[in-house]
Amino acid sequence: MSGEPINVLVHTAPLRNSDGEIEKVIEMSIDITQLRKLQDKLSSVGLLIGSIAHGIKNLLNGLDGGIYLVNTGLKKNNHERIDKGWEIALRNVRRIRSMVMDILYYAKDREPNWEEISTFEMVEDVCKIMKERAENQDIDFSYELDGKVGDFEADKQAIRSMLLNLIENSIDACRIDKNKSEHKLVVRLKGDSSKIIFEIEDNGIGMDRETREKAFSLFFSSKGAGGTGLGLFIANKIAQAHGGSIAVTSEEGKGSHFVVELLRKRPDIKENEEKSESTSGGE
Repeated sequence: MSGEPINVLVHTAPLRNSDGEIEKVIEMSIDITQLRKLQDKLSSVGLLIGSIAHGIKNLLNGLDGGIYLVNTGLKKNNHERIDKGWEIALRNVRRIRSMVMDILYYAKDREPNWEEISTFEMVEDVCKIMKERAENQDIDFSYELDGKVGDFEADKQAIRSMLLNLIENSIDACRIDKNKSEHKLVVRLKGDSSKIIFEIEDNGIGMDRETREKAFSLFFSSKGAGGTGLGLFIANKIAQAHGGSIAVTSEEGKGSHFVVELLRKRPDIKENEEKSESTSGGE
């Protein structure tokens, strides 16, 4: 026995004697665990399809709006209108691409493709990409990276996706916030002998307690029509696949602070090394 809970469907029927009294009971149990898992999976697929359709519809509406501004700007030779429309179109194309990548990661339950990563170079590359996007939204984007943090073992593509999702989330939090004249976003990289730490901090709209508690839930989005509820869920799934975690502190109206902690070495190797050290110490 694995010790894992199972779903069982139980049928019972009484056995009566000649006087009609119940002497025994027949019980038949059927393991329906796989059926229940299939039902849950189909339910999730239905929610996913609905979320994707709704998300793509809204992104296409945004794309149409950007194209409209570009077209009218061209007709009126209004460069400011053209630039604004082009940025809206680009933003929505990026979001569609990001959504597709999230869906692919969610749909494919795969093991991380482990490799040795130059942490500083990877994070610096991500920050350079996102800095331009943030500054196009008038967000002061900065990064504080420890150049001596060294390498670590991870799935590079997955970690990049995780960081992009978290930073994109913070950019959106700043963009949506209309109550501040200035917005700031900072990315930090540090670490110690056993783990790598990423921090993403913004002074955007922030989250109340209920939103914080649901932030990493599948299909939950605080952006209303502008979100699919996949980004933070996928980011957390990636962190967990690497033996790590994501914590968030946030206050509504003031901003959010995400902290990602990942092991320097893949979990199975780390466990084997600890067992080896324990065996050596006992000799």
